[in-house]
Amino acid sequence: MCSSVAAKLWFLTDRRIREDYPQKEILRALKAKCCEEELDFRAVVMDEVVLTIEQGNLGLRINGELITAYPQVVVVRVPTPWVQSDSDITVLRHLEKMGCRLMNRPQAILNCVNKFWTFQELAGHGVPLPDTFSYGGHENFAKMIDEAEVLEFPMVVKNTRGHRGKAVFLARDKHHLADLSHLIRHEAPYLFQKYVKESHGRDVRVIVVGGRVVGTMLRCSTDGRMQSNCSLGGVGMMCSLSEQGKQLAIQVSNILGMDVCGIDLLMKDDGSFCVCEANANVGFIAFDKACNLDVAGIIADYAASLLPSGRLTRRMSLLSVVSTASETSEPELGPPASTAVDNMSASSSSVDSDPESTERELLTKLPGGVFNMNQLIANEIKLLVE
Repeated sequence: MCSSVAAKLWFLTDRRIREDYPQKEILRALKAKCCEEELDFRAVVMDEVVLTIEQGNLGLRINGELITAYPQVVVVRVPTPWVQSDSDITVLRHLEKMGCRLMNRPQAILNCVNKFWTFQELAGHGVPLPDTFSYGGHENFAKMIDEAEVLEFPMVVKNTRGHRGKAVFLARDKHHLADLSHLIRHEAPYLFQKYVKESHGRDVRVIVVGGRVVGTMLRCSTDGRMQSNCSLGGVGMMCSLSEQGKQLAIQVSNILGMDVCGIDLLMKDDGSFCVCEANANVGFIAFDKACNLDVAGIIADYAASLLPSGRLTRRMSLLSVVSTASETSEPELGPPASTAVDNMSASSSSVDSDPESTERELLTKLPGGVFNMNQLIANEIKLLVE
């Protein structure tokens, strides 16, 4: 069976995570976006894909169907802790070599699969990172106890492929670290990291889409543990972030080559930040609730903008303004920016000649200064009709 209809946009995910909140929401948003824009859409599960090389050319089959019209953009959601280079990444590489634009690209995903690989990519770019050690070999954890002692105790110990705050320990002293070496599982190496005491039980989750900060959330532990992950009982609340913090998150996203990611920042006493982790398959159920956002909708908008005839939608183009407007009532984390960020002109009253001024005017008209996407879009439609 051959497919002759060009599916311009695909959603590719893994069967193990297909029913999780982020994937269900992204699927919903992509379907709605493609219906609105009259784009051909297809949802594909990783284990349905068969890769082919016939007569020297790359090819693709899905459940026995020969694919002859390939997608232009593929939104990828794979479970990064379990990603396998010899299977999952092979599928993504195949699609990329066939000319598909993947978000995220396979190399970007690999950059975040292993926490130490992430730091290897970020090192040398002026990004503030906690001092971190790791090792080669398979089970050399015990041999690292003496080497890592220069990081001082207590120190953070993490599985390089851990996720959701699991397999993370705070080693009190050398004896505690030695005890851990007998208890932990060694499927992947561990890293040893300098403890940022002032950020104990707190961090800032920043979601970046298309090089723009879409929102920021302060996460706090509720039981005294070091990890603040909401999956471990931590709570999230919308927060404002200094321009320095936002630019750091964007810089990390750009270095790693990410289209969609979650950057976790640790807070220092002087108001500055250092990078804790980067997440290629970022979850956002708590983020949506805390920040009153539709992250899946933003992802769908950005995916459509990557199509050859696409452009940044109004929702995407307003993100930088919106993030400021939605956080005005929250205390800002980090030192204040040294220069004013908002230099938009207020001299023009014409909708056509100065759309940025109109965007600002629309935002200021929202009740209580709270950002509401539906209201904003409705106002824009009203202006266009008039």
